[in-house]
Amino acid sequence: MATKYSDLIVLRGQKAAYNIQTEEDGAWKVFIANEQFNDILRRVISSVFNNDTNVHKSFWIEGTYGTGKSHAAAVIEHLLCDDVSQIADYVNEEYAAPKYDALRQSLFDLRKHKRLFPVTLYGQEEIAAKDDLSARMQSEIKKALLKAGLDIDVKTDFDNIISHIHDNRALWDVVLQQNPKLSSFTPTIEKLISNLANQDTGTLGKVKDALRNSRIDIRLESAKLSSWFFEVEQKLAQNTDYDGLLVIWDEFTDVMKSDIGLSLLVDLQRLADETMNAEHNSYLFFISHPSALNSLKAEERDKTKGRYLYMKYNMEPVSAFKIMSRKFRLVGSEDELRMVSRSFFEKCAPILYAYTAGSANQPETIADIKNLFPLHPSTANLATYYAREAGSSSRSVFQFLGENDAVRAFLDNEDYFMNRETITADYLWDYVVPEFNDNVAKFGAVTERFNSYRLRVEHESAAHFAVFKGILLLNALNNIANNESVTPSEDNTKSLFVGTSIEYQVDAILTWLNDNSIIQRAPGGMYSIQFSALPPKEIEEIKQQLMLTEFKTTAQVINFGSAAREDFDRYLANVARPYSFQFYSTEANEYTLLNKVENGRKQAKDYELFFAMMVARNAEELNTLKDICLRNCNEERFQTTTFVVFDATLTDLNYQRFIEYQANAKCAQQHGFADQQQSHTKCASDMLKEWIKEIRRGVFETYIKGQTMTASAMKMPTVVNSEIAPAIFSAGPESLDIIKIKFSKTYWKKALVRDTVKSIILFNTKTDISDHCKGPAMHVPYLLQSSVNEDLTWKNDVDPEHPLYQVCKFVENKIKHADKSNTFNLAEKFIELTRPPYGLFQSYAGMGMLAFAMRPYIGKIFDLNGRPREAQHVVEDVVEVFRSWEDGRVSPKVTFRFETPEEGKLCKAFIKTFNLTVYKDISEISSLKNARWVMTHFYIPGKKYPLWSLKYVAEDKAKEEVRKLVDKINAICVEIGSSNPNLMSDTLDGLKMYEFEFKNLIGDDANFRYGFLSFLQTVEAVGLKADEFDTAVEYISGHLQSEVGTWNEAEVVNALMAWRLNTRPVPPPSNPVQPGGGNTIPSTYTPPTGGFSAEKKSKARSKVDGIAEVGEAKAILQKLINLGYEQILNTILDE
Repeated sequence: MATKYSDLIVLRGQKAAYNIQTEEDGAWKVFIANEQFNDILRRVISSVFNNDTNVHKSFWIEGTYGTGKSHAAAVIEHLLCDDVSQIADYVNEEYAAPKYDALRQSLFDLRKHKRLFPVTLYGQEEIAAKDDLSARMQSEIKKALLKAGLDIDVKTDFDNIISHIHDNRALWDVVLQQNPKLSSFTPTIEKLISNLANQDTGTLGKVKDALRNSRIDIRLESAKLSSWFFEVEQKLAQNTDYDGLLVIWDEFTDVMKSDIGLSLLVDLQRLADETMNAEHNSYLFFISHPSALNSLKAEERDKTKGRYLYMKYNMEPVSAFKIMSRKFRLVGSEDELRMVSRSFFEKCAPILYAYTAGSANQPETIADIKNLFPLHPSTANLATYYAREAGSSSRSVFQFLGENDAVRAFLDNEDYFMNRETITADYLWDYVVPEFNDNVAKFGAVTERFNSYRLRVEHESAAHFAVFKGILLLNALNNIANNESVTPSEDNTKSLFVGTSIEYQVDAILTWLNDNSIIQRAPGGMYSIQFSALPPKEIEEIKQQLMLTEFKTTAQVINFGSAAREDFDRYLANVARPYSFQFYSTEANEYTLLNKVENGRKQAKDYELFFAMMVARNAEELNTLKDICLRNCNEERFQTTTFVVFDATLTDLNYQRFIEYQANAKCAQQHGFADQQQSHTKCASDMLKEWIKEIRRGVFETYIKGQTMTASAMKMPTVVNSEIAPAIFSAGPESLDIIKIKFSKTYWKKALVRDTVKSIILFNTKTDISDHCKGPAMHVPYLLQSSVNEDLTWKNDVDPEHPLYQVCKFVENKIKHADKSNTFNLAEKFIELTRPPYGLFQSYAGMGMLAFAMRPYIGKIFDLNGRPREAQHVVEDVVEVFRSWEDGRVSPKVTFRFETPEEGKLCKAFIKTFNLTVYKDISEISSLKNARWVMTHFYIPGKKYPLWSLKYVAEDKAKEEVRKLVDKINAICVEIGSSNPNLMSDTLDGLKMYEFEFKNLIGDDANFRYGFLSFLQTVEAVGLKADEFDTAVEYISGHLQSEVGTWNEAEVVNALMAWRLNTRPVPPPSNPVQPGGGNTIPSTYTPPTGGFSAEKKSKARSKVDGIAEVGEAKAILQKLINLGYEQILNTILDE
């Protein structure tokens, strides 16, 4: 006769967590098959038979932790892969019943024709990048083949690189030397080969990085995983008794939740799709938690599931009872066990019927519960909810029974057997409390209560301690499971101990717990946890106050503390452009919410992305927010706002829990209980962190300018960079495809990049600029690549939407339409560039774009003292503009004039004197520069002869002062004296003083012809006759490349002499013709600017000696070339 339960029953052995890769021989055979597993097995057999294309697919099983899905997959692996002799005993025993005849026979029929070779992977498998997938698959398959003693001659990446090393030893010595990351890992060639031979994927990854760094391209034959995979399949079928591969990937959830999970899934799906072809007999088999596909949209999730035989492995209470019942194995007399338990189950009849009410076969389920004896039915019920809702990979309900020393000790205890005790809920509490302690957000309230009062309650009695644990367990499970049987009610508490020795003590214990404020009885007989021993009435009042004030809205909840903001900043760390965000939720009305969003946008910097993060408490709030965003996102005030609505809600239950934590914290503070206040505040913060995790695992919808988009929250940074930012900053650098594709966070570094600005301003070719803008400044070459030619002029086919082109056009228009007579501040004038669609800020691209746009205005804008801003000055001006924008203040350092006061007056004087507004092709003349251009390109060409011709008219036509005025005006027009304030003042005075005489002079076109003829006739060496004049002029016009408005006397003389040489030989002059005089030109010819003093030459040499930049020197040479002097050109050309 039995003296303890272990004389009648023992626990079946099983490891705590089944690991397919490390299973012991025969461990799979302890698996308890149920109907759910049998249905899965039938579908797998049908697929592997490969006679129906509709079901010939790879496999995917999902299930919560502790359901046994990994063990189930292991059983399928052995049934399909082991020799038939090794599985026959298990199949014949497990499926001996007649109802399994068809299943048993179909399995044996399959195995007559098919055998698969098993390969197992677990978790992320050191896959850190997408490229690692192929190497990891090859490595595991190769290892499995070698372990099985199969020498399949299919080269892997490892083999190919080893061969390359042997063939190119010297090259690889250099690779090791140049790549310290690789050499620190494998310091010698021998070590490198050894690691690769051992299929070490970490080494392979470093090798590939080293090859990329060294720009060495090794063509790997196995570059396409599928080709390699099916080559292995083919060799297996040809050389072994295996027909294909079965690749089982356990804990695939880890893969899917990684940053590269979705991209890996895409590659694996391509492989899975190819396995569906009838000629193939290989299969993938993924094992995951139900949350594995949460990052996919619903439509994509359904498509993914459709590619596989997607099967659920659930843990419903009814089936859980059956599986759990198989944990006990009868070793004694069945009649004796039935006799021992009879009276107990008579007392428990009501709860047996309650717990099995949902069963399709209630008598069978009741029998399953009875087969769990001495496990109390209420304990079994709670265990099923723990398994379904909270079971982790480290603690499952089956481990509670199979790997629990306390349960084994109970079965071996003679006193417990004699008193017919059962395994009550307090045993389950003891087993799961470590899990609860690790999950403060969900279970912090009950673990805190337990830790606060355990010693006091335990001291009262063992019965008190057991009931206390039972109530805490009900509270814990009630927080996560929506079922009446786990609410912490008085009835449910009593049910935990029905039929036990303390059954009739429960009422008294409940009263004691209430009276001592350990767990207080609420109206309706509920023993819900009050988070502290503080006055319940006071806590309730605080709760009502908090819900009406501090935490009235969901946004106020998520803004508690800094947890949400810090987590979202980490979450958005890879967003390229600077951003800001605020959390919002439903308010008293829509008007209030939208005003808050509008003000949030105003508080952000113009160049920042602004996210209005919408969070909801429940589905009703969520739908309201989506509706508000959809209806208002296209309003003008929200054109630069991104509305982001997250689908993961706080839930009403969690909101109440949050308020409970906060009320207790505030009450504890008021009563001076600092530790309790800190504990409750931490619980509230941890709960928010859990919600934020759910938000990141879910999906979000964006609403921008009337457009909506849905995406996985895990991919938000990528979506922002590729879709959202370009939509708002359509003229920003991110609108350029190459910048989106070649993303690097360092390229977007926020900094004042003076050196980059300097390179763009001073260098005059695309190559020079690009060569000096490497590394983090790569955005600059990217911006120039498709927009400008080598000489920095716009390409003929430049896209008008190109960001660099748009910024330059903006600057051009601003300057063109500016009031040239007033001062202007660059930062104020261009402030719109910080706003959408441009969004320039302190960065390589932003500062580079403005620097490029300012190049045409070097020397064309002036400081308030009239000095032109040359290249080196404009560099500092661009830097100061960005500093001014960032500081939010107007910097006087970038306040300039487009022209001096004299230039402005002279511009107006030219317009009036020469009537420059009559030309229909001229829309406006807003500066002296414009006026000079009209003079040289319209007015003077219209007269057919240079303006300086008027200096050579007869003395009765113009006195000496008027001739000098002509000389001054000409000097200004051809820019020789364009930066000489004294010259401009003298010219203005001359135009006022001799206005009448000058207008008479220019009013007669004959004066231009006569003056030009007179000038030509002063060249004695030519001896021009009047009747030769038109022929000479025609020759000069045809041989001078510049327009008549920019001719100078020296080049005209040279052209005239060339004309004469073409008509008759003429002796060369004793001295070369010099601009401004010479032996061959009489004293009546005067140079445009006079002679050069020794002092001027000295100053010029000093300036040349002080030139430090090639760009500045090139700019001076360009100006000299534009003067058109023959000697200067010859000197430059070295002729």
